[in-house]
Amino acid sequence: MPPCDAPAAVATCPAPAYIERYYCKSSGRTRLMKIIIIGAGLVGSSLAEHLLHQGHAIAVIEQNHLRCEQLGDKLDVLVVEGSGSNPEDLENAGIENADMLVASTPVDEVNLTACMIARQYEVPHRIARIRNADFITGNNRMKAEHFGITKVIYPEENTLNAVLNLVETPFAIDAQDFAHRSILLRSYRITGDMPIAHRNLMELRNDPLGNNLLVVAIIRDEEVIIPRGDTVIEPGDKPLFIFPRDARDKVLKLVGVDAGEKVKAIVFGDTHTAINIARALQKEIDTVIYIDPDLEHGNLAATKLHGIDVLHGSGEDVDVLKEANVRFADFFIAASEHNDENVMSCLLAKSEGAREAIAIVNNDRHIDLFLSIGINHIINPRQLTANGILDAILPGYVSAALHIQKTDIDVLRLYVSANAPVAHKPLKRSWKRVLGVSIVGAVLRDDAMIIPTGDTILLPDDLVIVFTRAVGIRRVRKLFGSDEQALASSHA
Repeated sequence: MPPCDAPAAVATCPAPAYIERYYCKSSGRTRLMKIIIIGAGLVGSSLAEHLLHQGHAIAVIEQNHLRCEQLGDKLDVLVVEGSGSNPEDLENAGIENADMLVASTPVDEVNLTACMIARQYEVPHRIARIRNADFITGNNRMKAEHFGITKVIYPEENTLNAVLNLVETPFAIDAQDFAHRSILLRSYRITGDMPIAHRNLMELRNDPLGNNLLVVAIIRDEEVIIPRGDTVIEPGDKPLFIFPRDARDKVLKLVGVDAGEKVKAIVFGDTHTAINIARALQKEIDTVIYIDPDLEHGNLAATKLHGIDVLHGSGEDVDVLKEANVRFADFFIAASEHNDENVMSCLLAKSEGAREAIAIVNNDRHIDLFLSIGINHIINPRQLTANGILDAILPGYVSAALHIQKTDIDVLRLYVSANAPVAHKPLKRSWKRVLGVSIVGAVLRDDAMIIPTGDTILLPDDLVIVFTRAVGIRRVRKLFGSDEQALASSHA
């Protein structure tokens, strides 16, 4: 941990009730759950794999025979070929003894029915993936609890937040938020002209620009470094930062970005997602232009996007992009119905001078290829939905999409027991055994998330997010009492 006397940053973060189901505070032991997942597409299979890795008992219901076979061959889970809206299939999956049901299909009606049935079986926690915005906009007739849902996951919101994360921190190569977007996790590729370059972390924490910044890992020439106070950030490094939202402008200055610079974005698409992105960006940046390939949908967009220029045309038409002055665009965001169209329009926008291109793609094929040929960011709504559900179940979940997850770094989520060696001591004392191998990235305490310093004292029942090299996992777990204290790694 950085040996620093700076106060820890704290953000309010209401803790989900689900955590109480698998952690018993009185005994300090992990209590595993029986979880039923409806749907074995990208969302459901990702959930099953991760939650199985946590040690929970998983049952999956899926209608598609091939998906059932593939999931059964890949994971040690109970697979039921059937429908989540069929009580008999739910009984075959063990709903009578289930602790949680996660309805993750792309069909709202199936997810609603599954949750209503689960309520009849008194399943305590019922999470549903819902596309209909009425369930989150306060419509009294469409309250989620009326349908037996205890937690709604709205894919549109996850996609929108992913775009905003990238736009509000230009040039970031990784972006994730915690605690209702009040804690930011970002990664940048460092260049020699950035103010942060050639400085050690102790110096940064004593700098007003960096006193709320925590560097949890550095990727350097394919090697991963867990930093210490004397670690120097060098050009070419890709450090992973955690900082509170109110420190954003200061962190941007450290990486050479002018937070006060005027920003222009072009949004291309014929979807409600595209309209919502344009509307949200209008509140955050100076200029937004909307391009719609569908004339009828474009007319609808024009009635909803007041103060935004709406153009009709294809994102793959260079004349349309020139009309939108794409060469002056800081961001080009493609959110049409068609993945190929989004990829091609981003590549064309980049070739015409757009600074950053963001493509929304609904599958995980060829993502590395798309990034290697010039697209800056690929946003996969289905993977974001899976991540959103995992964050609801596992507070502080760190996305497996981050570059750091392609290394030997594990992200552990650990509870502090009353008799743990790490409890009741400042981290600069208790963390000496794993210094340089592991680092505490954040602490969830009651309804707050804390960015720690060397003076932070861990208390019983704190949930601690630890970034660690693989060689440090056992030593870290011993600091927290035993291996059973760990909710396990989020490194798949």
